[in-house]
Amino acid sequence: MKKKWIGFLMALLVVLLGCSGSGEKASGDAATKEVDTVKKEAVLKKPLIDDFRGIKWFTKRSAIPGFSENFKTGYNGWKKKNENNSMGDTPVKDIEYQFCGANNAEEFCAVQIDYDPINYEKLVSFFSQTLNVSPAQDFKDESNFDSYGTRTQRTTAVWDLPTVIITITKSVNTTTGLTFSSCKIEAKKEKSKTGGGL
Repeated sequence: MKKKWIGFLMALLVVLLGCSGSGEKASGDAATKEVDTVKKEAVLKKPLIDDFRGIKWFTKRSAIPGFSENFKTGYNGWKKKNENNSMGDTPVKDIEYQFCGANNAEEFCAVQIDYDPINYEKLVSFFSQTLNVSPAQDFKDESNFDSYGTRTQRTTAVWDLPTVIITITKSVNTTTGLTFSSCKIEAKKEKSKTGGGL
């Protein structure tokens, strides 16, 4: 009788161990699938291409959750309260969100970034790494006399992508030493609406 019970318990133990092993594998497979799904979603969502800091291009201002609490009027657009004033490791002075459209559509269409001209190369590097592509155009204008009789040299990097155009400019007045810088990201409506990307 004892041998039968021992045999029964051994068989039960084998069955239970076999089931628990396949259960771990099944839950492991589910976890792997979940990680794969998150990775695919991250690949599909391309920063700057589809959105800027979580706000999709051409979202109506009224459709942005908490807009009135989190944004204030800026010089040429809207500033986010408690904005992270950096692009990667590169500090920037100011970021303004711009809205455009006819009939008060007020759709999110551009970002104006004010930065210190000494960070031009760092900003170009940040965008190149984030977009995984070098600027389509990266050029330096020859020094020309302006209307005040001073010389200005302008360096510009441009990414003309299917859904956005990004332009970073640094100008130096070689006569006075004064500098000016500008970075603008503008969404292209015709491509963004169709889900265009890189």
